[in-house]
Amino acid sequence: MGAQRATKYELWKHGDGYSFFPSDNVSARKLLEPDATLVWAVEANSWDEAQRLKHEFLGLEPYKPAV
Repeated sequence: MGAQRATKYELWKHGDGYSFFPSDNVSARKLLEPDATLVWAVEANSWDEAQRLKHEFLGLEPYKPAV
């Protein structure tokens, strides 16, 4: 069984909100507003792990994965 490869995720700030997606998601990147700013990046082994780390970074309640 091979090791799982981590994915880099990016958190972008724009207007009053954020966008969070894998760094290789070209479609999401194209949707960013021109004034968007990269505020944080993290490597994680899954979307749920990335969301958990994002919530910690932003000081939000703990992330609860969808069932």
